[in-house]
Amino acid sequence: MVTGLINKRKISIAAADDSPIIRQMLSLLIEKDERFILVGVFENGSELISNIKEKRSSLSVCLLDIMMPKYNGIETARILKVQYPELLIFGYSSFHEGPLVDEMYQNGAKRVFQKGKWTITQLLDVIYEEYIDLN
Repeated sequence: MVTGLINKRKISIAAADDSPIIRQMLSLLIEKDERFILVGVFENGSELISNIKEKRSSLSVCLLDIMMPKYNGIETARILKVQYPELLIFGYSSFHEGPLVDEMYQNGAKRVFQKGKWTITQLLDVIYEEYIDLN
């Protein structure tokens, strides 16, 4: 994690994952990370989409689990890319390859991180760098 930022720009981020433990870890680590502003961590894609409509002006990045009820990550990415084409989308899943990961990329994911291989802190580092590089 970067502690002394050269670029003081904070990136607003929302996440969706059906695991309560992952949601809690995401919330704690994103809130502690001075590079990010946490818009929300949601149980599924439907909840994320419903809640970000009112907060859209500040949302820059979404992190989506692939397998969730009520709009999985693929469906959520597809909807977000249509409604908010400038939004940067990342996947986070136990899958690291295969048709579901391919579909995430086809529906706008910049990158898909494998759970267990990447810590949340590591993926936040990559998300921050990729966002800054594009903007």
